[in-house]
Amino acid sequence: MDSKTTPPGIIETQLSAWGAELDRLKAKVERNIAEVKQEYFEHIEELREDIEAQLKKWAKQVEALEPGPSVQQTVRDLRNEIEGELKRLEPELEALKGHASRAETEARRLIGEIKARRKALKEKLAELKDASGEAWEDVKTGAVKGWAELRPALHSAISKFK
Repeated sequence: MDSKTTPPGIIETQLSAWGAELDRLKAKVERNIAEVKQEYFEHIEELREDIEAQLKKWAKQVEALEPGPSVQQTVRDLRNEIEGELKRLEPELEALKGHASRAETEARRLIGEIKARRKALKEKLAELKDASGEAWEDVKTGAVKGWAELRPALHSAISKFK
């Protein structure tokens, strides 16, 4: 069917279906973001715990050997280096949080934009139902234009978050 001759009922049905698909995709994006954040945080925490446990184990082994001052200094230096590396990981964690937040913000922005366009098109469709004569042609033109603008935006948003 040509978009210029598409009955309003079909457009409304398609809009509703796309709205449901967008809501489903939004929920999926939010779940994925939450899962990735959780997995990343758990992984970082596991690494931190493993490293700290290993450092404590090495410290006990070194103390049991009663090494000279140079060996103890080497162990302290190694421990400081590892602790420094752990601190350097913190910005990466923050960067990941920022990336996840930006992705979530972008998804919300796209959904809001599409909902606004869908609302405008529904209003045009309501006008189309009530229009007659010359007014009908003007309203029909506006509705067709709105539909032509909304369709690519919906397809783009849906494909972006699949």
